[in-house]
Amino acid sequence: MAAPFLPAGLGSVGAEALPAKTLTVEEANRLLPSIEAIFQEMDRRSIRLREVLELITDLEEYWGVRVGDLDLPDRAMHLGLLGERDDLQASLHDSIERIQASGAVLKDYQQGLVDFYGVVDGRLAFLCWQRGEPAVRFYHPLEGGFAGRRPLTSIAQK
Repeated sequence: MAAPFLPAGLGSVGAEALPAKTLTVEEANRLLPSIEAIFQEMDRRSIRLREVLELITDLEEYWGVRVGDLDLPDRAMHLGLLGERDDLQASLHDSIERIQASGAVLKDYQQGLVDFYGVVDGRLAFLCWQRGEPAVRFYHPLEGGFAGRRPLTSIAQK
């Protein structure tokens, strides 16, 4: 399968607001199957989006400035592809919002990085999960990122 693809700005999130609530490791782990299902939907859409963008580029390179002409033989195809592109981008954005609404923070779709606000050793932190991992087993400080991941101890996981 081709690597997941999202246009710039759709696959990662900037600074987050403080959380409305924090999750335990168990609560975060219960969300993982639904988040993975959303990722799988996004995979299919992002692959199709890449194909559509390539087709649009091919048509625009072939026809050049004439691509907007009303009598262009490929006009209907071009307009259809533009509409499909917009629909796919909106759908991917909706999927990102669904992930965020679950209580997760999507950090990077391409890498499958998701954080959950939690409390570790009495401090607000991110419980960290990467797609492909069986469960949330790491955390990092709010100021840190993936490089600062630390394993959760059995005490911190409670």
